[in-house]
Amino acid sequence: MRGLSQKPAGKAAPLTIGALTTASGLTRAAKALNASPEDMVRIYSYSKKFIEDEPSLADMQVGKSSGGSFYDIDKKRLALGTSDPDVFAHEVGHAQRLHDAGDTYKSILKGSKALTRLLGTAALPGAAALTYSPAVEDSNKRSLLRGLAAASALAALPNLVEEVAATSNALANSTSKLRTLKNLAPGLASHSLHDLSGAGTFSLFSHLQKGSSND
Repeated sequence: MRGLSQKPAGKAAPLTIGALTTASGLTRAAKALNASPEDMVRIYSYSKKFIEDEPSLADMQVGKSSGGSFYDIDKKRLALGTSDPDVFAHEVGHAQRLHDAGDTYKSILKGSKALTRLLGTAALPGAAALTYSPAVEDSNKRSLLRGLAAASALAALPNLVEEVAATSNALANSTSKLRTLKNLAPGLASHSLHDLSGAGTFSLFSHLQKGSSND
């Protein structure tokens, strides 16, 4: 993550959400993100509203990222890879929900993400190996594949719920809800497809197994 650490003496201090309600902060953000004036007006409006609702967010650091936009759950700071105000609002939605969340909930989200990544990577070779394994009875293969599909979907559920909640937060704070939905829907769909890829793979193989069992 770039642009978030403390700068040497004489350099600009880290940018915060509070700074995005000031002319100097907006100017810095616009230069860093190559943002249009319209984008910065909407980011200003979002920032002001978020701080009015939750003053503690004013001190949360915001930096530029080359790896997409996200909320750093460990360091409690935002990283933006785009100047899209709705993406900014989405990430602040995560911050509102998570910056004071308990360790148990944060551990669930981290575990969900790690397990989903593992199952997504292992789904194709695992499902293929199970389907063609002579050590497993054909009558049991479909049940095992369906169980793995259900387990993969369940593993992804906490992070999917968090993504939907952050998107809902952005919509609730937007003055142009259709535009916000249009901007955020592709990202939400991408998250869903990625997180449910393991479940989809296991489910597909279970249906193929059903077809082969009927031959």
